[in-house]
Amino acid sequence: MKKLIGLSLLFTACASLPPAGPHAFVPPPTPATPLQVCWVDTGGVSVPGSYGAGGSTVAATWEVTSAALVIRHPEGDLVLDTGISPHASEEQRELGAWGRFIFSQTAGRNAPRRNLKDALSALGVTRPKALLLSHVHADHAGGVASLPDVPVWLATEEKQLIEAELEHPRGVALPAQARALKGRMVPIPFTAEPYANYDARFDVFGDGSVVVVPTFGHTPGSVATFVNVAPALRFVHVGDLINLRESIERNVGKSWLMRQLTDEDSARTQAEVAKLVQLHARDPELRILPAHDRQAFVELFGADAGEVPPCIGAPPESWRR
Repeated sequence: MKKLIGLSLLFTACASLPPAGPHAFVPPPTPATPLQVCWVDTGGVSVPGSYGAGGSTVAATWEVTSAALVIRHPEGDLVLDTGISPHASEEQRELGAWGRFIFSQTAGRNAPRRNLKDALSALGVTRPKALLLSHVHADHAGGVASLPDVPVWLATEEKQLIEAELEHPRGVALPAQARALKGRMVPIPFTAEPYANYDARFDVFGDGSVVVVPTFGHTPGSVATFVNVAPALRFVHVGDLINLRESIERNVGKSWLMRQLTDEDSARTQAEVAKLVQLHARDPELRILPAHDRQAFVELFGADAGEVPPCIGAPPESWRR
């Protein structure tokens, strides 16, 4: 692993991104619907900061979370990503030798933390409205099998990826998780309406509280999700476009190593990261939330130290009266 990290540093000495092309900015509407959002930390690991971002990192250590977000809305509960499976070490055995190596260097390094189904029970969530996947990698789709009767929303391109994996496995998704997705996938119906600096969107509840945009590259159908909890509390969950939030401030992508190991289309992913840098410049109050940056989650939600996962926003009992 130390040799791999050394190679990563060698190839990321000059990693600044070219700017994104000019793009009109459409300010998001002021949120009016009460939301509660809870962080379920299903697994994690500590690795050197150089593993997470290009160039010379500010963070000496990258504290990793494999997170699920439970978004509680008056029209139903939505689970954004499902974290790492508690059975991942067994599930990875179906992969080929190269796939097992990639898994061992990425998602397979997670030590288990919270169980998603138990966390949902602790929060009082009985049956989510849907699962929304930023993409189908093992540390995002790991909880799909534990919620078998819930529809799974994902981009058409990601659905096609899973269908291809079921026919001819390449190891992009764990085979057991691909099978768990079969027959449950609902394509996200993007509309050609601008949102922030993106050209298409899907307004999940129709009220601007949760809005999904396409950010294809890390996988063919990876997406980012804007969550508008309150006027002064807004964030965008960006999946694995970046691993550390400092990438936005430093205008760099992931480390060379992580791009090589995890990105399906590295150049397209880098272009999407440049769009995030552009977004941050236009909307600096919007928090950028990388899916695996545990420090960013702690700063947003607080420490995960109790029996119930930490939450922000208005609790359901306050808006169900």
